Amino acid sequence: MFRKKKILTVVIIAFFALAVMTYVEKVLQPGYWIKSLIKILVLAGPLFLYSLHDQVDFLQLIGLKKKRPSGKLLFCIVFAYAGIIVLYLLLKDQIDLNGIRGRLLAKEGLNRNNFLFIFSYIILINSFLEESFFRGFLYQVFRSEGYEKAGVLFSALVFALYHISIMDGWFHPAIMALGIIGLFLTGVFLQLICRYEDSLLGSWLVHGAANLAINTIAVIMLFS
Repeated sequence: MFRKKKILTVVIIAFFALAVMTYVEKVLQPGYWIKSLIKILVLAGPLFLYSLHDQVDFLQLIGLKKKRPSGKLLFCIVFAYAGIIVLYLLLKDQIDLNGIRGRLLAKEGLNRNNFLFIFSYIILINSFLEESFFRGFLYQVFRSEGYEKAGVLFSALVFALYHISIMDGWFHPAIMALGIIGLFLTGVFLQLICRYEDSLLGSWLVHGAANLAINTIAVIMLFS
């Protein structure tokens, strides 16, 4: 019963975070830095509260251990960056580039003066925040309670659902559906990397490389 209570608590936290961030993206639509601050509170807040309540070390809770990365991690990093660039080149004719450009400029407030700072934040901080919550917190609690496989699938599902409101209106519905499936598989892939490396560092670096590729595409769309 105690195990099920902890799992239920984590599931409630996950869907609460989804609801809040969806509301922020679709209804409040604040400036980029206000939205980022809310995201930090929504994703990082539960981790600290949970670690204090269970008297668990924060780094242990998210699975960030001091371990030297394996040689295979470099391949995963290059694969993540190159794969997204290739996918963009294959699908760019099916994407409303002008529409996305307009949303980025208007909604996120991107311009030539701030894009380097924002993109650096996305690659380094935002990727760590998401990895800590999805591949770290959600998965680690499931794993500690004996539901490791369920933790892999659940964290990947929440990761995919989390991005729906962010990408809403960017693509044709069919492409959007494929994107959600791709995000779910990406979540599973990142979790497997995290397990293989026995550290959150692996999935964080791969996630950062993926964000670097997305930012590369954004620069092409915004300033070409």
